Amino acid sequence: MISNYKTIIWDWNGTLLNDVDICVNIVNKILSKQSSKLLTKQSYQAVFGFPILDYYHKIGMDFTDESYEEITKRFIGEYTHQVKQCALHPDTLSTLAAVQQKGLSQFILTAAHKESVLPLLDHYDIHHYFKAIEGLDNYRAESKVKRGHHLIKNHQINQKSTVLIGDTIHDHDVAQALEVDCILVANGHQSWERLQKETKDNTLIINNLSELIR
Repeated sequence: MISNYKTIIWDWNGTLLNDVDICVNIVNKILSKQSSKLLTKQSYQAVFGFPILDYYHKIGMDFTDESYEEITKRFIGEYTHQVKQCALHPDTLSTLAAVQQKGLSQFILTAAHKESVLPLLDHYDIHHYFKAIEGLDNYRAESKVKRGHHLIKNHQINQKSTVLIGDTIHDHDVAQALEVDCILVANGHQSWERLQKETKDNTLIINNLSELIR
């Protein structure tokens, strides 16, 4: 499946790091204080997306007593406190090792704050797999297209032999903007049904990372 590529650009949250459950729990903690309907993992995967403000509106988040910025700050504080309780997806380590053994270059492109992800790569002892990581310089989880172009230019990446692997429709849109192929993994922040429905080209959708190296 990856034998035709020389470079893999990985998404981080939801693709390599299994952080869906804590995201659901933190959002539910905020919603419960607003007496709003809580999310299940399935209902979360059905609505989560970018921009984050649109997703918050979909789940009925109320900004009367707290602004969007204040809620974002509270979410990030909780997330930072809990994130090391998360595990990598079960096939992450074996997949990264297999890709490295095949001689492919590996990068991370994340919508998270770059400086918050770097310590996590050390925590999970996977930093050595990646030639570089590109992320945002803020916590607003904005589009990562600009950082993707920066990554490609700085490392002289050949787009024709590159695939971006992520878990959301946004990853698909980023791949299109960067003019690289895309593979989506349906065990992260969005469901298989949603990925299939909202990506109408030939984007490959897989159940887990192990399918990449079978």
